[in-house]
Amino acid sequence: MMPSGKPAGLLLRAPLAISFCLLLCACAARTATPVAISRDGDERLGCAQIAAELTDNRAAESASRQHDKEVEQGNVARNVVSVFVPGGAFAGAASTDLSNAEQVQARSLADRNERLVNLARMKGCSE
Repeated sequence: MMPSGKPAGLLLRAPLAISFCLLLCACAARTATPVAISRDGDERLGCAQIAAELTDNRAAESASRQHDKEVEQGNVARNVVSVFVPGGAFAGAASTDLSNAEQVQARSLADRNERLVNLARMKGCSE
């Protein structure tokens, strides 16, 4: 017992628990940067420019979806391992990436591509 009447272990664990909570909040607060569906100047894009942007966006969408899968697999692995480590439940929870930034990014790219495909059709471009 400490002079304050609190068990020594509790005083040592409190800063650790607070640190884990802060880390968890930092992971959960990661912001997504969605792509705008329409942009100024879209109507001035030529067929080649539309095709190039579609190609770039599809590659970026695929990469975002792949990264999302990797984040999800990493979360599962960390949480499974944390069950077997003493005190690991806090570490597992704190290191879990709760953001959906990759999903938001991929969805916004898909929406942008839909806009570009419609624009290409209006202009008579071949995709």
